[in-house]
Amino acid sequence: ISGVVIAVLITSATPATTPDSYLYVFFSGMIAICAMILPGISGSFILLILGKYEFIIEAVKEFNIPVIIVFGIGCAMGILGFSRFISWLLHRYHDVTVAMLAGFMVGSLNKIWPWKETITTRLNSKGELVPLIETNIWPGTYADLIGNPMISQAIVFFLVGVAIILAIEKVAQLLSK
Repeated sequence: ISGVVIAVLITSATPATTPDSYLYVFFSGMIAICAMILPGISGSFILLILGKYEFIIEAVKEFNIPVIIVFGIGCAMGILGFSRFISWLLHRYHDVTVAMLAGFMVGSLNKIWPWKETITTRLNSKGELVPLIETNIWPGTYADLIGNPMISQAIVFFLVGVAIILAIEKVAQLLSK
């Protein structure tokens, strides 16, 4: 339950305005890379929440070596420390850790809920207007506000996804024998 709550809070957080200091860039790298090894949580989304996604993209475009190095060191430190921490948790508290990770996946489902209403938008690095803050709505509300919610297609793709996962699991079982 705590994994679900944490993931819902993270995936529904509003992006912040933050400093461009090297220390903040370092910690942003540490946090974002940690999110990349957790199921259901996106490192890029964490950078958006931390207000550093565009800043890091611009640093890469402009080849801003100091920022890239500080961010990279933060990523390296974060992945090394966090992977050891996750490994330690799995060895000591396997069932609780797996339950928490499963909670992260369930809690992050609100981010991929297909029926959303855009609250605010932003310009991406290509100058395109993209959603920044969205809220989940029911398919009926989506139909009233936006148009066809394509419920039958969503159900079909859900079932196809379940079938693919079951097929992969079956193949893995056959190969492990």
